[in-house]
Amino acid sequence: MSFVYKKSGVDIELADKLVDYLGIKGYGAVIPVGNEKIVLSTDGVGTKILVAEAQNKFDTIGIDLVAMCTNDILCQGAKPHSFLDYYATGRLDLEKSKQILKGIQKGCELAGCKLVGGETAEMPGVYEGSNFDLAGFAMGIVQSDKPKEVKTGDLLVGIPSSGPHSNGFSLLRKLLPLQDIPLTPTRIYTNDILNNLDNIKAISHITGGGLHGNISRVIGDNKFKLFETDWFKTDFIQMADWWEQLYKTSKLSKHEFQSIFNCGWGMVLVIEHLDDINITDAVVIGKIT
Repeated sequence: MSFVYKKSGVDIELADKLVDYLGIKGYGAVIPVGNEKIVLSTDGVGTKILVAEAQNKFDTIGIDLVAMCTNDILCQGAKPHSFLDYYATGRLDLEKSKQILKGIQKGCELAGCKLVGGETAEMPGVYEGSNFDLAGFAMGIVQSDKPKEVKTGDLLVGIPSSGPHSNGFSLLRKLLPLQDIPLTPTRIYTNDILNNLDNIKAISHITGGGLHGNISRVIGDNKFKLFETDWFKTDFIQMADWWEQLYKTSKLSKHEFQSIFNCGWGMVLVIEHLDDINITDAVVIGKIT
């Protein structure tokens, strides 16, 4: 992991050791319930919250919260069903809270799930003023178990992100002025995935750890190769010029950059043939070796 990223306050290697200690695998907990299997997932939006505070813009951060949880559920081959939120703050700001909740409701609409409850906690002394943190909890119903049957020669297909999504912001805040960091909400991939689920072998949500850390989570003992291509020039990549400039500004190696950011790809699928799926902006970015 990049020394630069560690200097920004994030130690991915240490976090991985904790995950190994806990025995956590996959993107969610799969639990049999009667004749069904459900998937439970929880996540937050990290230090993107500090960017929202700096820009005084709170209507998109709730979409991010839902996206981080429901995109994880999709990786297990599950359809998002229900969502709950936890909103903790030092002092309740009604207008800010309404904007955050509006984003959560919009996120649930985009993900195809229901907001079924939540908790709001005022915790002065833990949070200063109206500073806050968010956590989300999602449940989905498995439609087709993933991952499965990954083998040499399978393709890695990227579905573009809407931007940096909700990861890498601790480093972004070191590299760019807060006002220049985009708050574009995380893309939610429910329709893309569910409409093609039968022909997808594995699904990787590109979050903390970037492309290298997340693709490895779903391909078992296989190895993979990312094609050496100028991705930032790919027609489908949103904010292509921004990504290219960020790469230059970061002064990171390509591998380091790809191990922190999604690099324009929010989901990566493992499939056998590109014609097997119908996702307009999907692009082959690598293969299983």
